[in-house]
Amino acid sequence: MRNARSKRMPLINVSMINVALLAAISALSVAAIALPSASHASDLMPSDLCDREAGSEHDLQRNMGFKPVATDDIKIGIALSACREAYNQGAGPRQTFQLARVLHKAGQKLQAMTLLAEAAEAGHALAMVNYAVMLGEKGDTTKEFGLYQKAAATGNILAAYNLGVAYRDGVGTAVNGALAAQWFGRAAAARDAVASFNLAVLFDEGTLLPEDNDKAAWLYQIAAERGNIDAMINLGLMLETGEGVTRDLAAAQDLYAAAARRGDAFGRQKLQDLARTENDTTRAPPTEEALLILPKGGRVR
Repeated sequence: MRNARSKRMPLINVSMINVALLAAISALSVAAIALPSASHASDLMPSDLCDREAGSEHDLQRNMGFKPVATDDIKIGIALSACREAYNQGAGPRQTFQLARVLHKAGQKLQAMTLLAEAAEAGHALAMVNYAVMLGEKGDTTKEFGLYQKAAATGNILAAYNLGVAYRDGVGTAVNGALAAQWFGRAAAARDAVASFNLAVLFDEGTLLPEDNDKAAWLYQIAAERGNIDAMINLGLMLETGEGVTRDLAAAQDLYAAAARRGDAFGRQKLQDLARTENDTTRAPPTEEALLILPKGGRVR
């Protein structure tokens, strides 16, 4: 079994920034970016065009009149020009966050971080989450935790998930299994598959919460149905060994196959192992079979 950890999640990938560089870059003007005017790309106002081209699905404060845009689908030329113009016109924290999002994709990470700090200060929840992750990477976990709390109070799902991780791992606060479960549960209720998986692990391990295999299996099932590969593997292992659930090799095999179809190497290996077991007419003695069952601690986390 694998042993991994689900960590705090930013919307955009961020890296550790030197404090002196951050202070210097804050003096730079976003308007200095030389790009064609967005007015040539659309009849929309720059703020609306920025919303259309750079709104995030994780942003509850986005303009719901436009479909969200995945990071990989951002058209940097149009989005950066529109969001730059909107920012220069004082459109608001949403467009500031969206400009930071586009700048980050364009490789302007220092400017992106500066703008995330600005949008977070203005009350934009998703900017708070991303800026908090950056602060945590620099070692300021107290401010990181505080921003997660503030963003989660607005209903932001990524903030709720990250609070769960913070309480589970003691990031900027004391370890608290009950509060970790509470925040993972809030994110899971909003259909976050990773949160469902992490909540399942808490009940599966029985370290921070009383062990409850029924709840663990149920939550793994929910996460697996939402496409979480790690949940497929862990539920498959429970079904294969009959730990806390009725043993069902066929169901375990289906879960391993689903993980394998998504490119999971461990799932492919488990399928091969089960196939060899089915084709082997010589059954191993019970004591040898017991050695083949890996402990819970080896599960994906």
